[in-house]
Amino acid sequence: MRDNTVQNDVVSVARANEILKVIMSYAQLDYDSKIKIEGDGDVLDAIGSGVNMLGEELKMSTVSLKEKEELIKEVHHRVKNNLQIIISLINLQCELVTDPVNKASLSAFKNRIKSMALVHEMLYSSDNFISINLNSYVLSLIQHLKFSGEGNGSNIDFKINIDEHLNFEMAKMTPLGLILNEILSNSMKHAFGDKMGQISITATSNKSKSTIQIADNGVGLMHDFDIKHHANLGMQLMQILSEQIDAKLLFKNQNGLQIELEL
Repeated sequence: MRDNTVQNDVVSVARANEILKVIMSYAQLDYDSKIKIEGDGDVLDAIGSGVNMLGEELKMSTVSLKEKEELIKEVHHRVKNNLQIIISLINLQCELVTDPVNKASLSAFKNRIKSMALVHEMLYSSDNFISINLNSYVLSLIQHLKFSGEGNGSNIDFKINIDEHLNFEMAKMTPLGLILNEILSNSMKHAFGDKMGQISITATSNKSKSTIQIADNGVGLMHDFDIKHHANLGMQLMQILSEQIDAKLLFKNQNGLQIELEL
């Protein structure tokens, strides 16, 4: 019975990752990707159907987006609402999963979707439909991660020093948001245990490049860490997304873990 439950959990995580890949393709304006519906009538089939419908809506709206600003706002609103529904369905799925490892994987999957939903939420809520303010985005992401129970958020002191004029367009902010989600989630869950800790986020920009640095004073990486051999799924995702936005990603052990992004 235990083996069947774990096997079902593994299948659920694999299907959830497939859904994430399709949603990420939508963020890159590829609306032809579709999720295979297994016909089981379960929560993941419902999520897959919702994502496929979202892709059709986005594809149909593409021409109109170029013509009317109000429709741009409406599309961001629809995307945000659809992603929020998907997050709610994942919460239901998490309640059905019994294995702690697979439950954590689904929770990470949910936070990745939320990091993308935040981009559309901020675009919809502002008069600027082109770019997102990094400082506002980071504050919203931290608030979500604390609320979702990542690590012991109440024991972590966040120090934020971000250029208030630093903005990124949606095509770059969506992958960047996923990267920031992975870094912050990892620090909140693994850097401090039950101890008090600090995470600092600094971002500066000039005409040639922008630099984002996230550092914690936790346990750091293992002394022989090599991203090619020791990277987990989250770090692999950060590498792939960094290449996608032409960013240089650096890991350092310096009184904890320090990660730097150069764009």
